[in-house]
Amino acid sequence: MALHVIAVYHNRESRFFPYEDGHQLTQVISHWRHHPIGTDPADIAAWAFEVFNTDLDWLEPHRSTPEGEADFLIACAYRLMRRRSLSTGDVVAVTTDGSTTWLACEFIGWRHIAIPPAVTGEPLTADAVYRHVRGGGDA
Repeated sequence: MALHVIAVYHNRESRFFPYEDGHQLTQVISHWRHHPIGTDPADIAAWAFEVFNTDLDWLEPHRSTPEGEADFLIACAYRLMRRRSLSTGDVVAVTTDGSTTWLACEFIGWRHIAIPPAVTGEPLTADAVYRHVRGGGDA
């Protein structure tokens, strides 16, 4: 198993249309997760798409399965922070052993992209959650 850091970026300029170089991206959540060594980053991005778009009512009964509790809890955090769905034009970064793969969500599947030049936001941190709970908005 290898530790992967999965970061989700919402496209602030083009919702539901493909990402284009230079679009403004804001990191809205991150998650550390073990996947088998050699797992394709596109498969990890597909996992993120599923978890951040599936109703909690569907995820909840699967909590007793391997990784089911982690899926449910990260999906809960995503929704409690009032994040919109992960959609076409958004970007997922998957980092393993210091190497990051950037993937743009397409109408079908994922497209490898270069490191985006316009990125803001921060990983999921306790401070980000506290600011959000206090009404500080997006972190």
